[in-house]
Amino acid sequence: MPAANPRIDRGKLAVVSILALALVMATVAWWWNYERGRRCLDLFGSQAAVLIRRAPRVEILGVAGEATDVSQAQGLLNARTALLDDASYEWNVAARPADDGRIVRFSQGNAHVSLRFARQEDSLTVVETGRTATLKQKTADGWREFLGRHVP
Repeated sequence: MPAANPRIDRGKLAVVSILALALVMATVAWWWNYERGRRCLDLFGSQAAVLIRRAPRVEILGVAGEATDVSQAQGLLNARTALLDDASYEWNVAARPADDGRIVRFSQGNAHVSLRFARQEDSLTVVETGRTATLKQKTADGWREFLGRHVP
């Protein structure tokens, strides 16, 4: 009876080890991404979060009801990403409703979500639900700068 070839066994072991490592890494990546946006999902809800991430139409609504389309604006991708990252918020700070700020509407077909950004404070309000959150200073300043660039 011929002896087993040790090279084949080591090769199989290497392939199985690589697949196991890939599975562990994929699981950790999934968990990491889930955890870094968990509170944002609670704030917005899953349908609104998908609109914030992917809606093809993004508008800044004016006081008189006019809308400025910023769907292709420079910096919008980063601004969207910041909204869906738990690290962009001060979760332990009570948020006051943003009653006087600009509204940004993310829409696709008949579905939309509108966010009101406070002018003076670092908060945002989901218009449809009334839920509020306090933005970290850097995120709030970034949104003020973005909004200021596109609406006087």
